[in-house]
Amino acid sequence: MKYSKQFESKKELVQSKKVCVGFDGFVDYVIRPVKTRVDENNCTYFPTIDQFGDKISSLAGRSGNIELIINSTDFGGCGPHYANGLANMGVSCTCIGAMGYPEKNSVFALNENCKTVSISEPGYSYVFEFGDGKIIMSDIEKISKLRWNDLIERISIDEMVEYFEDADIITLVNWSYLVHFHEIYEKFLELVMPKLKNKDRKVYIDIADCAKRQPEEIKAALKMFGGYSKYAPTYLGLNKSEAMVMHSVLCEGEYEGSLPIARAIKEYSGIGTVIIHPVDSSAAVFDGGEVEVQGVLCENPKKTTGGGDNFNSGFCAGLLAELDVKSCLISGMSTSYTYVKNGKCNSFEAICETMKMFDDNE
Repeated sequence: MKYSKQFESKKELVQSKKVCVGFDGFVDYVIRPVKTRVDENNCTYFPTIDQFGDKISSLAGRSGNIELIINSTDFGGCGPHYANGLANMGVSCTCIGAMGYPEKNSVFALNENCKTVSISEPGYSYVFEFGDGKIIMSDIEKISKLRWNDLIERISIDEMVEYFEDADIITLVNWSYLVHFHEIYEKFLELVMPKLKNKDRKVYIDIADCAKRQPEEIKAALKMFGGYSKYAPTYLGLNKSEAMVMHSVLCEGEYEGSLPIARAIKEYSGIGTVIIHPVDSSAAVFDGGEVEVQGVLCENPKKTTGGGDNFNSGFCAGLLAELDVKSCLISGMSTSYTYVKNGKCNSFEAICETMKMFDDNE
């Protein structure tokens, strides 16, 4: 199958659809720690997290200094990255999130196809990037104060219903990171979802890094997200780190890869489709089957922050194109690969071009 041609043929359909996402938002300071300084204009960076960790460990019991270079100050958060990815493909998006309140922070300059509605001050993330991953340290003091009552003071339930009514995909993000988001998503399930008119819509959920949450909280969230399946086919996307946390909560023994934990999550939660997307592959367990696809690792990424969110964008673009689950995984991996390779969100045509890598491997 020529996945690129299949996806390309659905461009008009994809760009006729609408997506609405809530409710996070961060300002990201993207940082590279310096390993050696040659002169004013030349330095080397720590290439891996292991090497940076060794340097930190070597300073125990004494002191030291590590130079930091801020490469960029960008908009961040799962929702803005995801919405911007889809908007760059030509999808009409609404992003409701923490982008500055009462005035929106100017860093949240998303693609013109994305309408932004800000309901809170953002969080601030210090993103240490390396060749093999990233470490994110965040200040969530202001965004973590956002509660359901604050949200509906700034956007009434009727207004929220209006925003989400036309969405072909409703996307909820960052349950893990923000302390009151469980309450927000419970209330959204209770008070918003039943008011939406019946249509062929889907719900996509990305909970973000859940390592700091307690096992019982994670179990409660999975059950709650499973409740969304009453109103629409529901999808849960996890990266490898998040999947390993889920394994520690739901399973015994060693982590055995993407498909076993996806099966366990689906069985426990009642969520229709569970997706696991490590950096070099992706897998899904869904009603009626399962599939795993080998990806292509980007060896020299320009930017990794937002890579997972752009996988979500690409997967959801596949859903909008009415593709099967395997094709959606490929559109997700292609979108993520193109993003980390180029350091920015990309056009529909650029993603089709990347998908040709999978045509050749079929």
